[in-house]
Amino acid sequence: MGSIGSDEIDCPVLFVDDDRAMVNSTVQWLKLSGIQVRAFSEPLALLRTIKPDMPIVVISDIRMPEMDGIELLAQIKNKDEGIPVILITGHGDVPLAVEAMKAGAFEFLTKPFSPDQLLDYVKQAQASRVTQLGAKQENNQINVKSLVENVKEKRAELEASIHGDLHNDDDLSTRIALYEKTIIEDVLYQHNGNIGAVLAQLSIPRRTLNEKMKKHNIVSKDYKK
Repeated sequence: MGSIGSDEIDCPVLFVDDDRAMVNSTVQWLKLSGIQVRAFSEPLALLRTIKPDMPIVVISDIRMPEMDGIELLAQIKNKDEGIPVILITGHGDVPLAVEAMKAGAFEFLTKPFSPDQLLDYVKQAQASRVTQLGAKQENNQINVKSLVENVKEKRAELEASIHGDLHNDDDLSTRIALYEKTIIEDVLYQHNGNIGAVLAQLSIPRRTLNEKMKKHNIVSKDYKK
């Protein structure tokens, strides 16, 4: 991958290592190279800051007392499998690093490593993350557009039914219920089963949504992608 200027990418680095000297020297080098970086001495502190879809890159040592880099990698992937994680290993840890690569690590470096090599990996990871999030956002926009068009189409069908057959109350009630069920299912799918997001989009009370989901036998977890 070609070199990308760090000032072109808003994708900070989160760096964790229990070796204070390593943290200080690495952070200084990255900052001098124009990379935004935040340092941590404990993996759990880093994990608490991570949320899905954050534009970040993580650098972690493998050997740490509180939680090793392999476990940290797994925990990060549970939060967001797309976050690039670069692991730093000591001599003799190469087999462990290979295992980490199979588990989804972006890259690994063996101590002592070249600062330029680390910087190159960071820029590659940043570019990968930004591209990934951009594609996801574009896909979400397409899904929203499709959902809106689907809702409009179903609303038009419902209105046509209402105007075309006002005397058939049973059929009309069935059509309204189907329309209502379809709208809830579409929005649940769009938001990956997130009830809070569904409530915000539909602008209805939680109690009302719960009643309608129960009525139509809709379970939010069935719509998680």
